[in-house]
Amino acid sequence: MIPSSSTSSTQLTFRTTVSENIEDAVSGELMTRAVTLFPCGHTFNEDTVIQCLARNKLCPLDRRLIERHAPNYTVRHLAETAEAHPLEELKHEPSEEAVGHFLRGKELAEKGEYTTAIEALLQALQLTPTYEKAQAYLEFCLKRSSKASLSSQQLPPLFTESRDKGKEKSLSSINSPKEDYTELLFNLLEEPSIQENSILKKILENQVEELMSQEGEELNEKEKISYKWTEKLLGENKKVRQFVVEKLRQIHQQSSCLASVAPQPSISTSSTTPISMVSLYKAIVQVHFPEGSGDSIAQAGILDRIYGIKPTLSAEEKVPYIFQKLFTLAASLSPTEFKENSKESKVLTLSNYSSYLLNINRLLLWQNLPGGTDYLNQPKIKALPLKKKGELLKQWIEKHGKNIIKLNLDEVEVGLTFLPPEIWQLSRLSCLSISNDQLTTLPPEIGQLSHLQTLDLCCNQLTTLPGELWQLFELRELYLTLNLNQLAAIPVEIGQLSRLQKLDLRYHQIANISAEISQLSRLQKLDLSFNNLTAIPAAIGQLSKLQRLCLGSNQLTAIPPEIGQLSELNWLDLSSNQLTAIPAAIGQLSKLQRLELGCNQLTVIPAEVGQLFQLQMLSLHNNQLTAIPAEIGQLSQLDWLDLIRNQLAVVPHLPKVRMLNIESNLI
Repeated sequence: MIPSSSTSSTQLTFRTTVSENIEDAVSGELMTRAVTLFPCGHTFNEDTVIQCLARNKLCPLDRRLIERHAPNYTVRHLAETAEAHPLEELKHEPSEEAVGHFLRGKELAEKGEYTTAIEALLQALQLTPTYEKAQAYLEFCLKRSSKASLSSQQLPPLFTESRDKGKEKSLSSINSPKEDYTELLFNLLEEPSIQENSILKKILENQVEELMSQEGEELNEKEKISYKWTEKLLGENKKVRQFVVEKLRQIHQQSSCLASVAPQPSISTSSTTPISMVSLYKAIVQVHFPEGSGDSIAQAGILDRIYGIKPTLSAEEKVPYIFQKLFTLAASLSPTEFKENSKESKVLTLSNYSSYLLNINRLLLWQNLPGGTDYLNQPKIKALPLKKKGELLKQWIEKHGKNIIKLNLDEVEVGLTFLPPEIWQLSRLSCLSISNDQLTTLPPEIGQLSHLQTLDLCCNQLTTLPGELWQLFELRELYLTLNLNQLAAIPVEIGQLSRLQKLDLRYHQIANISAEISQLSRLQKLDLSFNNLTAIPAAIGQLSKLQRLCLGSNQLTAIPPEIGQLSELNWLDLSSNQLTAIPAAIGQLSKLQRLELGCNQLTVIPAEVGQLFQLQMLSLHNNQLTAIPAEIGQLSQLDWLDLIRNQLAVVPHLPKVRMLNIESNLI
């Protein structure tokens, strides 16, 4: 189908296409760490997949069991391109000639005539402004990637014992040699056996990058040889594969694509420093994880994510990359210092790393304190070196910080990676929000903020929580969603937070709720969605102030009748569990307005649901219901009823319901 020549409609179509192809359907973020699930074929960011695997091993879109998953390098490349080059608004009308080339290229791409489509698109690129260039490039690549993804799913698993001996897979087709080679590399990289071989994986990944950066379609002599040996990786014989790996290493060992994996900063490594690059990298990891315990591989992975480093790089390659990013950020905060380009102050040492890390985070904190930016923008302060500026923070807080009671550090520029000690001087702080940052540790000094009532630590890189956290006895609200510490149980010390009103512990691995939860007598909202809960203790009924209880996406098989004691409850979410029945005591929840029971295994609903006279929304989709109790017709406030995908042959009279969905039933 040929798209409309209207610029606005083309723009709208493009944005929809991008949204559907390179943004995570769950988190909404660009899929720079794209992973494709099998057998469903849906693609998400790696973090989303990790949550699914930890939770119930089901695809969040179609609930199919995840058998395996593999990186999707095509989508990753597109997402990284979109992230690195944000699309500009359309400032100029494209010429008729440019529109004609674009539409012709799009039509050819949809027909699969990629060689001529490329020619047409290249002509369009030469005539159009930035937005159209991105539009034409991405639309074409997205179409290309969806086709390549389909073909990769049809390929049989590599390196399996069931393959006939001596049989090799060739990707010869009507595509250009470069396209054939790139597609072969993408398919190989998605195989677990390739992922386990770090040397081979690095060679193939860098070859993909080099190919995609080239403008021509022809392979040079070295690439042709490499292509031949890469095809032989599909052979059955293990010794042959080992020989192929060695051949590829010989071909690429002098290649610039391997020599320049990490950008080389314009800084020098101290010749007198006794520490090696590997030891320096380990020391940097230790700076971010001072506890001295834990999974070192996992910790290194977190550091890679913070600095946007490819995990395939060696420690020697990662160190200059880290320092380059650190010094670039430092230069943005203290440009005067870096104009002099004093090499002796920028050597790769642990002392330099610790100093820059501390003072960068000092300034990032300072900029978010009331009046902080104005102070830092004074000419006499802007002219100071980074370290001198940072050292002024303590005395500034002593003078201006006494009346600061609320501090929001959410999504601070590149994200706080370290909490400078000066923050603990804000002794009157009652609200502290540090969500969507890059914190790897929460110091025990958090206990000094004794007046804290709200603490939001969502979406950081925390791996542990200090015991002092449970001594913040004034806390009313605590948010710990999506941290990497992955709590397996709610700490018993939480019972000490007797004033707590809101507790958010989504996306962990909590398997049970301890009885100490009953000590939170003032709790109004409890969210334990996306965990591994298999049962709810009877003690839950003692939370007499509870208004909202969210237990969706767990593994619950039963609900205790004590839930009927939650007399203030107005919202109950039990969706996406394994419930086969609901206790009749649910009818005692006289203030309930919203009840979510979708995606369970319910075969019957108790008639007592008809006593929930305040109920406005009832979700029962994706169950095994064969009947709905007639008593539901008594619910005069019921406005929304979802019965999709059940086995209903009839629905009772529902005079007040405005929104009724009964698709995929027997009606």
